[in-house]
Amino acid sequence: MHLKNIIIVSAVVLLVAGCKKMNNGPQEFYTEEYVFDPLDKNGLAAQQALANLYTSMPTGFNRIGGDVLETATDDAIPSRNGTTIQLLINSNITNSNNPEAAWTKNYEGIRKANLFLRNVDVVPKPAEVIIWKAEARFLRAYFYFELLKRYGGVPIVGDTVFSTTDRIQLKRNTFEQCVNYIVAECDAVKGMLRAEPIASNDFGKASRGAALALKARTLLYAASPLYNGGVPAGASGEQRELMGYAAYDVERWNKAAIAANDLLALNVYPLETAYNNVFIHRRNNEVILSYLRGTTTDVETNNGPVGYSEGGTGYGQTSPTQDLVNAFGMNNGKFIDEAGSNYNPAAPYTNRDPRLALTVFTNGAQWLNRAVQTYEGGLDKPGFNAQQTRTGYYMRKFMGNFSTATAYTAQNHNFVLFRSAEVMLNYAEALNEYSGPVQFVYNQLINLRKRAGIAAGADARYGLSATLSKDSMRIVIQNERRVEMAFEEQRYWDLRRWKTAEQELNKNLGGMKITNNNGVFTYQPVTAGAIVFTAPKMYFYPIPHDEITKNPLLIQNYGW
Repeated sequence: MHLKNIIIVSAVVLLVAGCKKMNNGPQEFYTEEYVFDPLDKNGLAAQQALANLYTSMPTGFNRIGGDVLETATDDAIPSRNGTTIQLLINSNITNSNNPEAAWTKNYEGIRKANLFLRNVDVVPKPAEVIIWKAEARFLRAYFYFELLKRYGGVPIVGDTVFSTTDRIQLKRNTFEQCVNYIVAECDAVKGMLRAEPIASNDFGKASRGAALALKARTLLYAASPLYNGGVPAGASGEQRELMGYAAYDVERWNKAAIAANDLLALNVYPLETAYNNVFIHRRNNEVILSYLRGTTTDVETNNGPVGYSEGGTGYGQTSPTQDLVNAFGMNNGKFIDEAGSNYNPAAPYTNRDPRLALTVFTNGAQWLNRAVQTYEGGLDKPGFNAQQTRTGYYMRKFMGNFSTATAYTAQNHNFVLFRSAEVMLNYAEALNEYSGPVQFVYNQLINLRKRAGIAAGADARYGLSATLSKDSMRIVIQNERRVEMAFEEQRYWDLRRWKTAEQELNKNLGGMKITNNNGVFTYQPVTAGAIVFTAPKMYFYPIPHDEITKNPLLIQNYGW
């Protein structure tokens, strides 16, 4: 859908659903006056319109043709053939065929926010309206960030709601203008949003912390190599302004570090004691904002091991790679190939970082009251023509605690959008790039490793060398981010903003062939798949063909 259609679509229908006031007739007859009613003393219809804005946020999990986004990285491959995400895996997207329809979705969200902001002041709830408007502005800024990280600078429509008679011809704002707009909106609304702790009936709504988290993430991206002076040399002058900053500036890292620390300094989002609680407890200390979903078993069913009978049926759609498994270190904090790690290739899952067992099903892991069998011919890798793991692994993250259960039961499966662990990693990364590996950088990694269950060691550094350089600390931080945030739709964007995708996403991807010899397992690393990244064009998505056709003022990204 091109920009004009997004902006002129009959939007009140998109804004409302489920409110008792709305159950008296067909929704296509609802008008703005009906939804934003000065006689609606409780503002029920307006609240429902605001709630509907949240549905435009990222939904996560198996959202791209049934696959998780990470199957377009080196962390996993799809277990099925011929899925739409192969377009991303093989760098075969075009400006008219992209399985991520982000332009349409996010401009629809922006339009809904602008309609809400234009009309909500008539509702006779002045104190609440201030908060509601701040929420709508935060969500609008979030939608712009989702566009920014994919396309670079995009048209900023401000508060305008265009009519059906308007001929919309908007230029793309520069990357810098979009960053400044998002940051300014976060600064403007943070004092009007709900301050922590959030009341039970407001759980899931944008808070002061959400605004600070969005600001911190936006500034981290802006400081990163892709955007911070890293635009391809072949781009035109106009393209360069749209795709990033012309020159590198180390102060951008400082701004990102300050923004992350501003949120951490609130001391209202402590790490959860148990890592898995972050993903299965509807309310917990660590989560700043989630996309709320009902209790379901869909994550387990879509991704669980395939060899279980009724009640525990899994389709195994996500096959984590050996590359990801190798990224998890040992329980002493060492990389598996580091001196003193004590890694044993004959028992590759023994004494590993405890987060591995909560992220990936390995052979022998306990699930649904038996051991997972991903060895050749095992129940979960039967070998005949069936959908099953292609790597010897299944995705475990986000699932309930079903080790000794006999069937799946509905779980809280909210998709986490912001959590304090990410903000700690943002702070560590930005501060290391600006000041080097100072103690505050170490502190973030130590706290995360301590929560994970890594052994402190005699020096209480949780496996971290005391003499890391900036470059070696960067490697540690990037790996820590990979394992801590696995399958949370971070790595796909991290490899792009770090401008390392052309190395990390142009290679064969590994799996593990496991053989069972009368209860004795042997492990043989094998090639399980491949991924292709065409640089430099795949660092940005192309502006959709329909948009370019309808609006000749839009400049296409370099390489497309």
